[in-house]
Amino acid sequence: MLYALLMVAIFSLLLQFYLHAQLSEARVTSANYESTEAYLMAEWTADIAREEIKEKLHDLVDSKEFPKMARGVEGDDKQQSELKATEVKDEEGKRSMSVQGDIRFSKGRSRYRSENNLLLVTVTTTAGHDFSYSFPLSSEK
Repeated sequence: MLYALLMVAIFSLLLQFYLHAQLSEARVTSANYESTEAYLMAEWTADIAREEIKEKLHDLVDSKEFPKMARGVEGDDKQQSELKATEVKDEEGKRSMSVQGDIRFSKGRSRYRSENNLLLVTVTTTAGHDFSYSFPLSSEK
């Protein structure tokens, strides 16, 4: 009888250890899945924010007459100088332009804002967990 009781106790300890390991693995898998979803939402948000910045820069360039850097220069040199001037203004505009907003997804919500040539994105999942990411504004995919 004592032997049977000892075997039941050992078996229950092994079973408890196995179930705990399985639950831990399930939690880790769930956390990784949620983290991956949050990163994808942040990537989509970054793409949308970059498009918003491009549109604002395009509107800014169209609405204002930037002074031409190379007046009096003829032909291709003049066009290249104007292109460089526009590129310089675009880079300065990206650094100084501030955008912010939020986007709702079926799996959560993301908030974004630009700051110091970085796009800061915070994703809150439907489970209530927050994930923060930062993306450079100047790099293109």
